[in-house]
Amino acid sequence: MKVLLIYPNIRGMNMLPPAIALFTAILRKEGHEVRLFDSTDYPNPEDTTFDSDKLKEINLNVRPFDDTKLKVSFIEEDVFEAFEKCVTGYKPDLMIISLTEDMYPIGLSLLKRTGHLNIPTLAGGVFPTFAPEVVLSNPEIGMVCIGEGENVVREVSNRLAEGKSCEDVPGLWIRKKNGIIRNPPGPPVDIDNNPPLDLSIFRQGRLYRPMQGKVWRMFPLETHRGCPYQCTYCNSPSQQKKYKKETGSNFFRRKSFKRIREEIIHFRDNYQVEAFYLWADTLLAYTDREFDAFIAMYSEFKIPFWCQARPEQITRDRIRRLREVGLFRMAIGIEHGNEEFRRRVLKRHMSNELIVKNLKILNEEGIPFSVNNIMGFPYETRELTFDTIELNRQINADSINGYSFSPFHGTPLRKIAEKEGYISPDLIARSVTRPTMLNMPQYPPEQIEGMRRCFVLYIKLPKERWPEIEKAEKLTPEGDRIWNKLREEARQYFTEW
Repeated sequence: MKVLLIYPNIRGMNMLPPAIALFTAILRKEGHEVRLFDSTDYPNPEDTTFDSDKLKEINLNVRPFDDTKLKVSFIEEDVFEAFEKCVTGYKPDLMIISLTEDMYPIGLSLLKRTGHLNIPTLAGGVFPTFAPEVVLSNPEIGMVCIGEGENVVREVSNRLAEGKSCEDVPGLWIRKKNGIIRNPPGPPVDIDNNPPLDLSIFRQGRLYRPMQGKVWRMFPLETHRGCPYQCTYCNSPSQQKKYKKETGSNFFRRKSFKRIREEIIHFRDNYQVEAFYLWADTLLAYTDREFDAFIAMYSEFKIPFWCQARPEQITRDRIRRLREVGLFRMAIGIEHGNEEFRRRVLKRHMSNELIVKNLKILNEEGIPFSVNNIMGFPYETRELTFDTIELNRQINADSINGYSFSPFHGTPLRKIAEKEGYISPDLIARSVTRPTMLNMPQYPPEQIEGMRRCFVLYIKLPKERWPEIEKAEKLTPEGDRIWNKLREEARQYFTEW
């Protein structure tokens, strides 16, 4: 059976998608032929000059980097024409598309080019899981995977190849003439039983990722799946509740160290890995005994890696031991600088004092780190955003990300945004690197966008420059002129970092 995997994405979003590599391995193990159409390689159809990572460089969120290795895979061709040629030339028996909400419009536009061919199409990912009716309302998509996709992809492909019905596959919704068949998800996948990722499906340039001003041959290494925390801007809590309610199981799992070790050897021996990003919402969600076992296992390799963690999980002992076995960078979620707002609206329970103290440990131990911040949350104001700026001024981060809140389906704050009338219920959220979609009287969109582009300037330039920076918030030709002038001045801080 011929299967076409489709990954709608835009240039500059260079995180290698583990699900695509995993499905490739599963399908090939079952004896199916697999091909990939990855739109990351093509110019952005909405803006042919747009590059997500390069935009971060312009906004002073990341260090400048040379993207020569990434460009190896660039294809200067209209993405829709290229997709149509791929489908008509390959003639797949099944198409499987992985959808995040921000890439859903691009994915749908691709499928519309070949909808007349009536190829069975299965959509999966976070967005179809939390908005299945929306996805199935399109005639180009006849099946949706709810939750994890490993078993669904395997079962659907095998059954179609054998001419059997898929109507009772756990986790599969199917649109029929008389309505939708809604199968509840099956139990969580045993992630230790998954095959190693098959990266041969990707073009060479996709195997590289910019990090800390350098471009690495960097691959995902899964250590955990799910998250034990309840942050309201994230869909992990909804995923946890969904699986608990419908299967009685805990969605949050840790991969065995034996299995992680096998995968490290697989990447080392087959793909010449230079660095890993440890694929976990928060790596430090280990007990002390588990952490000791991880260090013992990883010390055999000492391949450089970066990971995500929460400020309250950081201890000097853990950071020191991680550094000794390969940690070269961390990403830390701060999200907001007002303690009360962070606790009440975001469900993140930690003090600013703790954040500053623990992130100082990273500085003292020589670990560069990035911090993630969000502005434009429901109920937020411009004044509250300055609390986030003030907190960041106390932190010596290597890079600073300032995003606008995006109301993704499946997040608790999405429901609040709808309830308060900040968005319409049928709104499709877009990337956090794009301007806000919320329309709040106390914090209008143009204010949020002005603060977003000036966020790093407020943090890095002296306070006596703030009146000048405020002028750069204005989305006018004069505001643009001032912003460009200040941005060039602030570049010196990247040299210092």
